[in-house]
This record gives sequence, C-alpha cells and structure tokens, in this order.
Amino acid sequence: MIWPVVILVVLVVFGSVYWMKPSPRDTRLAALRLDAIKRGLHVRQFKFKPESAKNGVRDEVWGTSFTYVRPSRQQGGELRFRVVGQAAWDSEGLPEGLAWHDKGTPAEAALLCDKIGTLNDEIIMMEVFENRATIMTKEHKAATAESYEQFLKAFLPE
Repeated sequence: MIWPVVILVVLVVFGSVYWMKPSPRDTRLAALRLDAIKRGLHVRQFKFKPESAKNGVRDEVWGTSFTYVRPSRQQGGELRFRVVGQAAWDSEGLPEGLAWHDKGTPAEAALLCDKIGTLNDEIIMMEVFENRATIMTKEHKAATAESYEQFLKAFLPE
C-alpha cells in the first residue's frame, strides 16, 4: 500500500517541476529579447489604443515593442508616422496588410516597402518619431534582434 503513495508523490513533484520549465517558444523569445537589449534596443510590452473614428483601425494593438533611440537626441521628437498591421481606411503606398494610423510621406512609405523584406517578421505596429523608432512584431522564429536593429536604424539617418 505504501508504494502507490510513494509513486504518486514522486509523480506530483516531478510534474510540478516539469510544468514550471519554460517552453521552447518562451526560451527563444527570451533569447531574442535579451539580444535586442544587448544591442541597445529598448524592449517593453504595452498596449496601443488606436483612434478608430479617425482611421478605421478597430482593434487595440498589444505586444512586445523594440525601440531604437538615436544616441545624439534622446529627448523630445515629433511623430513622423505610425502604421498598424490591420485593415483600415488608408493604406496608400504601404505594403499589403499595413495601414496608416498617422500618415507619413510617400518617401517614408517607399522606404518602408523597401526595408520590410529585410525584417523576417510581420509588423503589428510601427511608429517613427524624430529621435526614435519603435516596432512591434509577431516575433516569428526567423526574426533576429540584428534585423530589428538594422530595420529601425534605416528610418533614423544620422
């Protein structure tokens, strides 16, 4: 009678420890985010609430963002443009699947179209200010912190 109790206790302890072990996906995301931090990107999770009446973007956008801040100008900065990865009223000049939240120039749309292939990921939201650029992606398996850094730096020339 004692053996079934001992086996049950061992299985409960082993199961509890094994359940706390991070999944391969969690391990990959932690490594991606740590690499981004080592490269000088700011990593945070937040929720963006779009102005639905203004542009037709309905759903709130939340996820992990990666921000590159231009070292020479850390303070202030006007918003240049913001795009979201949802269907909305204005998608002029943007790659398929993206829409303007705050419209940028045709040159910025062309730069985004040109650079999006180097990202190896899907954009959920991107915003570019005078002094910083932020991207929120789906963090696919092919994504790297290096590609995020190079993509963001392309929108903030020195």
